[in-house]
Amino acid sequence: VREHRSDAIGSIVSSTSRRAVVLRCVMRLRSVLLSSVVSVACSTSEADPESAGGTTGGDAPTTESSEGGPTTVASSNADDTSTTGPTTSDPTTDSTGDSSTGEEVGTPGCRAPEPLAEGEHGFTLDGLERRYIVRLPQSYSPDRTWPLIFALHGNGGNPNYWDQTGGDRDIRTAFADEAILIIPEAINNAWRDYDADPSTWPAGMELELDFFDTVYETARNELCIDTDNVFSMGFSGGGSFSGVLGCRRDYIRAIAVGGSVIYFNHEDCTEKPAAWITIGDGELNGGRIAFRDFFVQNAGCDETSTPGEPQGCVDYDACDAGSPVTYCSHPAGHVWPSIGTEATRAFFRSFYAR
Repeated sequence: VREHRSDAIGSIVSSTSRRAVVLRCVMRLRSVLLSSVVSVACSTSEADPESAGGTTGGDAPTTESSEGGPTTVASSNADDTSTTGPTTSDPTTDSTGDSSTGEEVGTPGCRAPEPLAEGEHGFTLDGLERRYIVRLPQSYSPDRTWPLIFALHGNGGNPNYWDQTGGDRDIRTAFADEAILIIPEAINNAWRDYDADPSTWPAGMELELDFFDTVYETARNELCIDTDNVFSMGFSGGGSFSGVLGCRRDYIRAIAVGGSVIYFNHEDCTEKPAAWITIGDGELNGGRIAFRDFFVQNAGCDETSTPGEPQGCVDYDACDAGSPVTYCSHPAGHVWPSIGTEATRAFFRSFYAR
């Protein structure tokens, strides 16, 4: 009986041991399988840049971008407000692109296949045949932006007034490698037709403003323009209309004028252009003084001034930032003075040659 009982107990123990071994194997296998599943799931979550999960602190994970460099993925940490960072590509900063944003900079003309040709251009606008002349810098290239200067002839004149070399009005040489020149022609060669009924003057002014807007847009689309440095200069009626442009068009940075009077209503002047103004002793009258004083007050300047350059010029004090005003007298009459071109160049250069 003892032997049979001992054999029975041994059989039970042996069977129990085998079951324990099997159970341990099953538990171990189950543990391995669960570990593998968790590992795969975690690996998938970290590799997916669009996953809502991610790390809860430290650096955000990175994935390989299509450009071959790492792209930073935003962390899911609620305290981290950063967004997806830039790739490690290294674009070149020039007139065609901005390395910080990847956006194109400069005017569309910086990327035009062919620039606006030098020489005379004509088109029809508002039922009128219009004309202007383009003079490009000697080393013009769309790889950089260029200042733009409108040069306006006097009433009764034409673009040849400025489109010449030699003499006191030789702006082509003065700006030969610095700026784009556009020399427009007025309707009937007059920016204000004093032979017409004054009631027609406002409509004529709007036609001319439309003309300048159209030419400026053409220049933007076909030339590489520095839009922060667009200027207007002129003599007599051309100076007077430069005042209109400076007052009513935000793309005009500064004006340089001689022998001019006010063509606009004061309340229509919404801009504060910088101004260089010259008046001859032989042409000094109330209308020209009023033009000078308006732009001094418009720029927020004091009535006081300090001596400037060249001799005979003064710089008004305490003008608003970005709107300096210089006044130059000269001993002649109603002419563009001998100091005019070089002084205009120096004034305009004070904005773009920094």
